[in-house]
Amino acid sequence: MKKESVDFLVVGGGIAGYQAVLSLLPHGSVLLVSRGPLSSGSSYYAQGGLALPWGFTPEDRERHVQDTLRAGAGLCDEASVRTLVGDGEKVWEGLLSLDVPFDQASDGSFLTTREAAHSVPRIVHAGGDRTGFLILSALAKKVSESPSFRFLSNLQLHSIRKDRKGVVTGAVFLGETGDELLEIEAGATILSTGGGSSLFLRSTNPRLQRGDGVAVAARAGCEIERMAYYQFHPTVLDIPGQAPFLLTEAMRGEGARVINGKGRRFLYDYHPDGELAPRDVVSRALWLESRKFPDEGIFLSLTHFPEGRVAQRFPQVFRHCLELGLDLQTTPAPIRPAAHFQMGGIRTDMNGRTTLPGLFAIGEVASTRVHGANRLASNSLLEALVMGRRVVDAIDVGYHGEGTEEADTLGNVPFFMPCVDIEEGWARLRQILWDSAGIVRTLPLVRKGLHEIREMIASERPVPLDGARFALGNGLLVASMILEDILRAPVAGANYVVDELPGSTGKDKD
Repeated sequence: MKKESVDFLVVGGGIAGYQAVLSLLPHGSVLLVSRGPLSSGSSYYAQGGLALPWGFTPEDRERHVQDTLRAGAGLCDEASVRTLVGDGEKVWEGLLSLDVPFDQASDGSFLTTREAAHSVPRIVHAGGDRTGFLILSALAKKVSESPSFRFLSNLQLHSIRKDRKGVVTGAVFLGETGDELLEIEAGATILSTGGGSSLFLRSTNPRLQRGDGVAVAARAGCEIERMAYYQFHPTVLDIPGQAPFLLTEAMRGEGARVINGKGRRFLYDYHPDGELAPRDVVSRALWLESRKFPDEGIFLSLTHFPEGRVAQRFPQVFRHCLELGLDLQTTPAPIRPAAHFQMGGIRTDMNGRTTLPGLFAIGEVASTRVHGANRLASNSLLEALVMGRRVVDAIDVGYHGEGTEEADTLGNVPFFMPCVDIEEGWARLRQILWDSAGIVRTLPLVRKGLHEIREMIASERPVPLDGARFALGNGLLVASMILEDILRAPVAGANYVVDELPGSTGKDKD
């Protein structure tokens, strides 16, 4: 097994990870390990923008706090929310210093927009709908200029490295072939591996966002919480044979309309804010409406926008749809919700500390409790940037581990992997989660889904190390945690649980 040593190890190459690297570089050498290039994570595809307490007065901050609390379905931690919003101005100043090209009006003022559950326009954006890509690119460019920074790609997190006192001293990775190991010793280890939404049949996330960080941390003994809380984005392109593609919420913020096949805006039947209701409300409304009228279809319409406005404001989305034969300027887009964001995960404080000393978690992989059971739109980039800055305050920059001789390197991860066909296993897992842990849930289907996932887990046997099979084992573990958490708190917040699905024929009670 190959071995390396570094002052700080960051696992995951999204905005949270790169912001952490930038914060840590003044204190020592930093190694960032990623499963793939910049485009392999969710940050790259973040379209809508960055939510900030725009104006940065005490009143602006309080409005942002209250909007976040309301959207979170009563399950946000208010102190954490106040910390998140309170650091917004520092984040903004940092991004301006990196020359992120945020969109501006002709007079030089920065453009802001409003999205669902925001009471005022406070979301800044870059490149129209390329905010995540442009922030991530600016961070990556900056850290690459430092001789103390290194980047390793095509490595899969395998296990957490701990000394005999239980202090985390690095991590172990699977190499490109999936059967070789690389051990990295570090004074502090920061997980920023993203969420697990691609475990669901329909997802806006890249396929590598499958919950690996949560699974590995759980095996190492980390506390995991709130795994029931997944957000489903309502406006996701629904074209047969095509992968789900997110139609940014900023479209509704700019006036796009959700309509049924008859052109009727039905969302006001469910919430007085219509298209700008919280995401969980809109997703649930679409789900219920499609169940009541399965042959009508549901669409996002921008056909009333001025000529050229769609292409100018949302160039990436407009171009993608046009490649699929859909002109958003003239034709409404068929939509259906998809799994989008993980609110729970590895429990941390607001400096990224986990329950294991020496291990930190930031971004979507972490549960800071700022999002409650339903994330306020565009608070995700704010959280990634805030936590990437704050994590350095919790790290003892003088600590460099206990040494390889004292390390219990692989003892916390048995070489047991599911003995099922990998492709069939993934297909079955995603269908089970979609059916049992989707937008609207029933306890009988949750129990049934958990039984089926446990059956697949029961097939695990000690087999030779294999990266693809190991990843499926991670997915099964995370799926079981999601379903178990639903059963622990079936009526909590925005994760809607009913006794029986509307219009049920009885099969929902199997």
